[in-house]
Amino acid sequence: MKISTLKLLVPIVAITVQSNSASTIIPPFLHDLHIPMAAIGTLISLGPILALTSRLPVGMAYQRSRARLLVSIGVLAMGITNYLYGFAQNILVFAIVHGLNGFAYGAVTTLYMAFYVDSLAPDENRNHAMGYYVGTLALGYSTGNFLGGLLADHFGYRSTFQVAALLSFVAVALLWFLHRPGGQKSSRANEKPKVKLTVKDSFKALVEPELATVVIVALFLNLLHQMSGVFISLYGLAVGMTLTQIGVVRAAYAGCNAVTRPISGHVVNKFGHRGLSYAGIPLQSAILMLIPLFTGFGPILVVYVLSGLMRAIVIVANAVGLVQDVDENKVQRGLASGIYNAAGDLGNILGPSIGGLIAQATSISGVFVIGSLGSTILFLSVVWGVKLAQQR
Repeated sequence: MKISTLKLLVPIVAITVQSNSASTIIPPFLHDLHIPMAAIGTLISLGPILALTSRLPVGMAYQRSRARLLVSIGVLAMGITNYLYGFAQNILVFAIVHGLNGFAYGAVTTLYMAFYVDSLAPDENRNHAMGYYVGTLALGYSTGNFLGGLLADHFGYRSTFQVAALLSFVAVALLWFLHRPGGQKSSRANEKPKVKLTVKDSFKALVEPELATVVIVALFLNLLHQMSGVFISLYGLAVGMTLTQIGVVRAAYAGCNAVTRPISGHVVNKFGHRGLSYAGIPLQSAILMLIPLFTGFGPILVVYVLSGLMRAIVIVANAVGLVQDVDENKVQRGLASGIYNAAGDLGNILGPSIGGLIAQATSISGVFVIGSLGSTILFLSVVWGVKLAQQR
């Protein structure tokens, strides 16, 4: 890894730490407010819904020259809403705060992914670089999950939200001090002027076969991720785990991703990204279905980490597909990043919502069995349908 690539990765670690320090305790925070399961799933889905609304406009408006400034504004907005979570004591206030946080998060992650890819050195290996990027995200998730659970256990929810808010200033400082604009003049001078994109362009991009495949995998990856992520916290509470233990489980899951994702670039090179994308989601679902068989901290930790291992491989394979398969002459980088992240947001919306309905109708354990099995069947059906459509 080049030093210039490392400097690009450090700020996104700080961004994900501050985001996940807050998000990891939101399910138990809402549970303590005595909000029903179905309503918890719906409320958590509001963040991804607002994130989704920001993806395409931000992706279409993306320009590398002003990306850092817009990312900084978005990160500070996330910090403000993290602080306000501590005062959200009813459904309406929480919905407003969480929606605003989701909008800012969507803008930040869309901009930063495109900025990262555009800022890579010409001789940097793209497969490995995307492995580093998604691995770095996982490192931030892991640290944030553990920090959030630990702080909430010892100092309470409000203090945890306040610490998460303060971390936004760290992320902005790292973004400006580690990635100075001075060394980019030549690359900016060579940057081709971008054609102004329209909503019609975004719909045309969606029917590109290569991008459609990436979108489907991203959607189901995040559906499983969010459904299990929200309800592993509530399942842990139901079987007597502490918030710190729940934070450790979620941190280990993300930490496994942090270790595995950079290595997965080599696995993808050997086996091919498309096959890994298709096989990984059913395997991850099968592992998640094992969780209700256990009530102890250790076994749940092991099973959940194994599901994280499968997710890590698939997410790298899919990110490589985004870079390798999607022709930038057909779909511009900012738009591709927006659509890719929007697909993930749609999965983030569906996961908690569907999981909440399943939990309300059956039990929390039912989320891992019925939800995982149903997701696999639907994923394979959609993939098969898209393949048939492409052959016509």
